[in-house]
Amino acid sequence: MIKSSSLICTFFICMQLNNMAFAEKLSQADYDQFIATQTKIVNETKHILDEPDQNADAQSQRQAFCQRLTAYEDIQKVSEENHELNMASTMAMIAKSFLDRQAQSMNNSGMTTAVFCKSREV
Repeated sequence: MIKSSSLICTFFICMQLNNMAFAEKLSQADYDQFIATQTKIVNETKHILDEPDQNADAQSQRQAFCQRLTAYEDIQKVSEENHELNMASTMAMIAKSFLDRQAQSMNNSGMTTAVFCKSREV
């Protein structure tokens, strides 16, 4: 008789292999375009989040932060899935560093990015 824990482990291993098998592989040109698009999203949030004399309201700041966070999450994911491409490993490392810093900052304030950006449709 097979133990249920063995079945559960087998299920999760199969799920992980399934996720790995369907990771989207991009050409270098497609990856470069993807990075350019995500970088544009990050840059568009700078006037709201990074400039000292901005006067955006809290909702705009939250929206910009969550857009930036999503861009970095996407950069990390796609870069890790396409690690063999030029600059992908570096971009994954940069994105991970940003995401780790944001998670630490949010945790220090008693919040998580998941809760703060609960509704990404902001």
